[in-house]
Amino acid sequence: MVKRNRRKIPKIKPERRPVDPILRALARYRILTHAELTKFGASGIKLRRMSQAGQVISVGSGIYATTRLDPFVAAVLATAKYYPQAVISGLTALQIHGLAQEYIDKVDVDVPRDTSIHNKMLQVHRVPRSRLVGITEIKYESGKIRIYDRERALCEAYRLDPSGTLFFKALKRYVAKGKVDPDQILLYDHAAKTSVLAHLRQEIADA
Repeated sequence: MVKRNRRKIPKIKPERRPVDPILRALARYRILTHAELTKFGASGIKLRRMSQAGQVISVGSGIYATTRLDPFVAAVLATAKYYPQAVISGLTALQIHGLAQEYIDKVDVDVPRDTSIHNKMLQVHRVPRSRLVGITEIKYESGKIRIYDRERALCEAYRLDPSGTLFFKALKRYVAKGKVDPDQILLYDHAAKTSVLAHLRQEIADA
């Protein structure tokens, strides 16, 4: 039997389209402002179209992120990057510390009463400087954020819902995580005008 020599047909590789400089920049820096993206050929119209097409995430007013980031994570990191004077607070701080599981539409931040910041991704709370205690810097999704610590966040839960499920669920989660710090909570109770310590003692007694 005569064997036929089969000629191999070369595979045609699809032509690679060059990566848009905007997407390349966001892949590298993750989050950039409109002004920063103009260096890579961005315009308001182009960014709006890319956002509508799902190529970039519109995080807040004039801030864009790579689609590799979760929108909530992108908003938190953008807050830390472009508003370093703000402290992540409220429901957002509770969520990040694992003390709440609520839907969050905007990033809660506290700023001193004599300052003001604006962006549609933020829920800004102007507070007395005496309430700006318990601020810490933690690692978050390969970045660093300025946020109230766990004990101070628990006081935030009390302020938001002193006799409701939000606070008591947060309290139970705090105790379950261990490393309870009554002395720190007492300090924050005075500063934030809350009454968390009494409830904490009762929760530990009932456990």
